[in-house]
Amino acid sequence: MVKKSVLQIKVGREIKSNWKQYLSVVFIACLAVTLFTGILANYRNFEHQLAEIYQSSHMCDAIIMTQTYDEQIENILQKESITYEKRIYFPFSYENHPVYVIVHPDASNMNLPYSVEKQNNPRQGVFVDESFLTRNQLKIGDVFEVALPMGLTIHLQITGTMLHPESLEHTSYTPSLLYMNQSSLVDAIRAQYSFISQERIETYLSSYVNQYLLKGSNISSVLNNIKDQLSDDNQLVYALETKDLPSNQAIESDVTQAKQLIYIFPVIFYLVAILIILTSISQLIQREQKNIGILKALGYSQYQILSHYTSIFLVLGGMGSLLGMIFGPLIIPYVMGMKYQMLYQLPQIEYPFFRIEYLISVVVLLVIIVITSVLTCHSSITKVPAISLRGENAVHFKQGLLSKMTWIKRMPLNMVMAFRNMRRKWSRTWMVIIGVLGCSSLLVCGFGIEDTIYYGLDLELETYIPYDVTVSYVDNASYQSQILSIEGVQFVDEYAKHSVNIEKDHIIHSNLYILPEESSVFQVAYDDSSCLISSKVAEEIGCKEEDIIRFWYNNQVYEVVVTKIVDFCISQGIFISHHYFRNLPFLPTGAWIQTTDASYDEVVSNQIAQMDGVLSAVSIATTREKVNHTIGSIQVMTLTIKIFAILLAVVVLYNLALLNFKERTKDIATLKVLGFSRMEIGSSFMIEIIFLTCIGALIGLFFGQPLLIAVMSINENPLLSYIYHIQPQSYIWTICLTCGVSFIINLIFAILTHRVQMVESLKSVE
Repeated sequence: MVKKSVLQIKVGREIKSNWKQYLSVVFIACLAVTLFTGILANYRNFEHQLAEIYQSSHMCDAIIMTQTYDEQIENILQKESITYEKRIYFPFSYENHPVYVIVHPDASNMNLPYSVEKQNNPRQGVFVDESFLTRNQLKIGDVFEVALPMGLTIHLQITGTMLHPESLEHTSYTPSLLYMNQSSLVDAIRAQYSFISQERIETYLSSYVNQYLLKGSNISSVLNNIKDQLSDDNQLVYALETKDLPSNQAIESDVTQAKQLIYIFPVIFYLVAILIILTSISQLIQREQKNIGILKALGYSQYQILSHYTSIFLVLGGMGSLLGMIFGPLIIPYVMGMKYQMLYQLPQIEYPFFRIEYLISVVVLLVIIVITSVLTCHSSITKVPAISLRGENAVHFKQGLLSKMTWIKRMPLNMVMAFRNMRRKWSRTWMVIIGVLGCSSLLVCGFGIEDTIYYGLDLELETYIPYDVTVSYVDNASYQSQILSIEGVQFVDEYAKHSVNIEKDHIIHSNLYILPEESSVFQVAYDDSSCLISSKVAEEIGCKEEDIIRFWYNNQVYEVVVTKIVDFCISQGIFISHHYFRNLPFLPTGAWIQTTDASYDEVVSNQIAQMDGVLSAVSIATTREKVNHTIGSIQVMTLTIKIFAILLAVVVLYNLALLNFKERTKDIATLKVLGFSRMEIGSSFMIEIIFLTCIGALIGLFFGQPLLIAVMSINENPLLSYIYHIQPQSYIWTICLTCGVSFIINLIFAILTHRVQMVESLKSVE
C-alpha cells in the first residue's frame, strides 16, 4: 500500500517537472491519430455518399454503348441470362452548351434520378439537372427545342429537375443531362409530326437504341465475352463497369484516392511518433537513473519499475489518441468535404462520428509505446542499485579525433560546445536529423504534387498542343473553312478521335487520334509512318519505342510500330497521320484552333459553338478551369500535407530542443558563472540544432521525389497522366520553412537560458 502511494506521488512530481516534454508526446500522438482517423473518416464518408447515390438510384453494374442498334449484343445478353435495359443516349447542343439526352423505357428500373423536384410523376416527363436551368435561364414548365439524331426537331416542356448518378460532376464545363421516358418523346414527336403514327415512331426509335444497362453477378466475364465477340466490330464504343464509366471516373478515382491515402501519410507520422516517444523515454530514463536505483534499493521489482514508467507514456499516448479521435473526423472530412461539394452533386447524409476502425490507430500507437518503453528501460532497470545511484553524470568522455585538430581549437567556444554536444549525444543527433528528414520529405512531396500536375499541363498545352480553342463536332464533317473565316482565327487543325482497343502485352480501351497530314498546332514531329503513343498508355500496355502494337479501327486490325513515346498529360492514346489510312476517308470529330491573340479566345469559341454541327467549343482558359476542378481534391491533399509537415516539424524540433536544453543546464550554468553573455550561451543552441536541421533537410530533399512518386502512383487519375517534376523553388521553400521553424524554436530556448539557476544546476554528483 505504501509502495503504491510512493509511485503515485512520484508520477505527480514527474509530470510537474517534465510537463513540456510530456506535452510534445501528447501532441505527436494526437497528430498521428488525427491524420489516420481523419483520412479514414473522409474515405468512409465519401464512400457512403456514393453508395447512397447508387443504391437510391438503382445504379446498374455496367453499361454497354454502341454506335447504333446491334442485335448481336442483345442476343449475347439473352444467352448470358442477365438483367438488362435498353435505352437511347445522344448529345445535342442547346444555346452553345453541350447536353446529353437519356431516353429510357417507361418502366425503367435502373439508373433513376436520386433527387427530383417535379410537377408530375417522376417516371413520366422531361427532367433536367439544375445546371441546364441556370445556364439557359429556364424554369420548370418552360419549353425548349431539341434536335434529335434522326433529323427531327421537337419541343419539350420541362417537367422537373433532378440529380442523376451519371451526372455527378458539378462544374461549369460539365455537359448538362436531360432525362426523359420514351412515351414523352413519342408524344412530343407526334405533337409536331402528327402524320407519323405512334407505331412507326416507336419502331423508328428502336433502331436508335445504343445503350444497354446491365445488372447481375459475374458482370466482368459478361463484358469480356462481349468484347471478345465484338472485337472486330467498330459498332462497340465501350463495355464498362460502373466505376469505369466516363461519367463516373472522376468521382470513383477520388474515392480510391481517399482510401489509398490511409496507407501513406499515417505511416510516416507513426514512424515519427516512434522517434519522439523513443527519444523522450530514453532521456527520461537517463535522468531517472538515481531514482531507479533508489526504487530498487527499496525493494521494488523490475516489473514494477518498468510498469511505472511505461504507464506514464501509455497515459500520455491515450490522451493524445483520444484528442486525435475527436479532431480527426471533425477537421479532415470537413476540409475535404468542402471540395467534394464543389466538384460533385452529393446528397447530405448523417455519418457516424465514431467508427470501430479508429481503435486500430490507438492500439497500434499504444503497442508502439509499450515496446519502445520496454526496450529503452530494460538496460537501466537491470543495473545494480549502486551503479544506478551514480546517475547520468557518470560519463566516460574521451577526446575525439576532431578535438585534437588545431583548427577546431581555434573555433569560437560556442561552436566548439555545439560540435562537442553533437558528438557526445550521437543518439539525439541522429534523432534530429531523421526527424527533420521526414518533415522536409513531406514538404517536398507536398510542393512536388502541384509542380508535377502543372508541369504536365504546361508541357501539353503550351509545348505539344498549344491550342487556344478546342472544338468537338456532332457529325463527321469538316468545318475548317467556316472556322477559318471567323475573325481572330489563325490556324485550324482538324483531327479524328475514336475509341479503340489497343494491345501489346495487355489490351486496354483508349483513344486513336488521326492527325492531319500536316499540322500547324500539333507540335510533336510526325510523318506518314509515325505512330506516337502517350506515356500512360505505353506503360499500361507494356510497350516501348520500336515495339509493334495492334489496334482495332473501322472493323479492321492494324499493326504499327511505335516511333515515339510522348509525355501527354490530358490526351491519352495513339496518334497517327490520316495519310496512314489511305483507303479510308478522313472524317474529323474535332479541331484544335490557334487565334491571333488571346483576347479572341472566348469570342471565337462562342462563335464556333453557334455553328450547326458543332457540339462544343472550349477556350484554353476553360480547359484549365476544368483541369483545376479535376485536380481540386489533390490540391486540398497537398495543402493538408504541407500543414501537417510543418506541425510535425514543430513537434519534432520542439521536443528535441527541449531535451537539449535540459541536458545542458549544467553547461549553461557553468558558462554563466564564467561570465558569458546570454547571446553567447544561446548561440551554441542555435548552431547545434540549426546545423543538424540543415543536414536533415538537405538529406530529406533526396527522399522527397520517391515519396512523391509513391503518393501519386496510388492516386492515379484516369483523366490525367503524371509527369514527375519538382521545381527548384520547391526545394528552396522546403529548406526555408524547415530551417525557419528550427530557428524560431531554438531562439525561444536560447532566450530562456537566463532562467537557469546556477547553484542548483551545478549541484550534482561527479
